[in-house]
Amino acid sequence: MKSCFASLFLAFSALLFAQNTQLHSGSTVYIEPMDGYETYLSAAIAKKQVPLIVVADKDKADYIIRSTVSQRTPVAPAVVVNNTTNVNSSDGNNAFSQGMQRAAAARAARGATSTSISVIDAHSSQIMFAYSVGKAGATNQIQSTAEASAKHLKEFIEKSEKPKK
Repeated sequence: MKSCFASLFLAFSALLFAQNTQLHSGSTVYIEPMDGYETYLSAAIAKKQVPLIVVADKDKADYIIRSTVSQRTPVAPAVVVNNTTNVNSSDGNNAFSQGMQRAAAARAARGATSTSISVIDAHSSQIMFAYSVGKAGATNQIQSTAEASAKHLKEFIEKSEKPKK
């Protein structure tokens, strides 16, 4: 009888734990400081209407968001030299090639940013959500990566709360 009760208790406990492994709308999150990136992420969460409440007190948070940011500094633009002899090519490939080279040089001149976030349960330390994104050659790369992270976090929450059919 005791072993039957113990087995039933373990099965029920596992079921409760399995149901608690999702982020819920209205949960509180604390964003750990990361050289100012936390401000961009907090603003992106508000802008993208992620259904979470950002709090300033880590002790009052259900979840903690940790992030990493990596920026590659811009490089000096390369000099593009046209070494083709047929400048008047009728197929337009020469102009296209030059345009592609100029665009690549412009992207390199603006650098690149990579970020990742992890949403961690403050009580169990379980990673509930993780996302990584990189942006190169875009303006406002930090803001753009924060908004991409917020967008995917919102989609994750909405998908996990959708009723199962």
